[in-house]
Amino acid sequence: MATAGAREDIGVSFLDAQLLVDCKNLLGEGVQWHPRRRRLFWTDIKGQALWSCDEVGGNLKTKALDAPLCSFAFCDDGRMLGAFADGLAWLDPITGQRRLFEDYQTEAVGVRMNDGGVDRQGRFVVGGIDEAERKPITPVWSVDRGRVRVVIDDVAIANSIAFSPDGRVMYFTDTVEGEIRAYDYNPATGTPSKRRSFVSLGEGEGKPDGSTVDVEGGLWNARFGGGAVARYLPDGTLDTIIRVPVPNVTSCALGGPTMRRLFITTAQIEMTPAMLDANPQAGGLYVVDVPVRGIQQVSYKR
Repeated sequence: MATAGAREDIGVSFLDAQLLVDCKNLLGEGVQWHPRRRRLFWTDIKGQALWSCDEVGGNLKTKALDAPLCSFAFCDDGRMLGAFADGLAWLDPITGQRRLFEDYQTEAVGVRMNDGGVDRQGRFVVGGIDEAERKPITPVWSVDRGRVRVVIDDVAIANSIAFSPDGRVMYFTDTVEGEIRAYDYNPATGTPSKRRSFVSLGEGEGKPDGSTVDVEGGLWNARFGGGAVARYLPDGTLDTIIRVPVPNVTSCALGGPTMRRLFITTAQIEMTPAMLDANPQAGGLYVVDVPVRGIQQVSYKR
């Protein structure tokens, strides 16, 4: 599929994302496509709002929330399993009402929940962030039919939680390290093992943030501070760079009726007034059409 702005450079394809919704999110995150509703959902963590729109940015809706929503999973009954700053809660996306059922690190000052993803069996794997000091003090949870257990510990900023098409590889990053990890993943138990380095970002490339995986096993990773989304092949080879015209790129998801639209969230946080003046569309939702399909989102199995 040819897309405007595409070129080849040393075997890497380059595409340019375009602004879809000028939503000016403080911290846009957690973007996901809901195929049955034919809508895109994402959260503004610092703005305490759930956003949604159709594939072309129309029928835009926002729902104010009573706490920061950091990531979420769809449920078959229409609700969401929300990872809020203070813990896990059932969320009604229409009314915004939530019911907290599992606290997260409430004894730690400056700690909240962060990125999450659903494995191929319907477990929600979700981690946290130490916003106060960026210390490795938070756990990554696996939420399996209401049962919570720790699967990775001692993390400063959990991100890039995604799974290979066959569900046997889990991707993960502690963003402060600048490295995306890969783990063997046991689909039967939901246990990651055999940690290894998948990709390390260099100086000036930004830090690894949220990720998604396509049908070919390519990992698309948002680069916070790097103004881009990068696609890596299953062996870690850099394949595609999506250039985003603002610096703080936070998460991405493949969706739309053909599952070939890459939706990208961005953020205004950590930008000076001068940077915001130079990047007035920071915090917007961006999109680009890509030549590979995404994988339909798995619902959390209650």
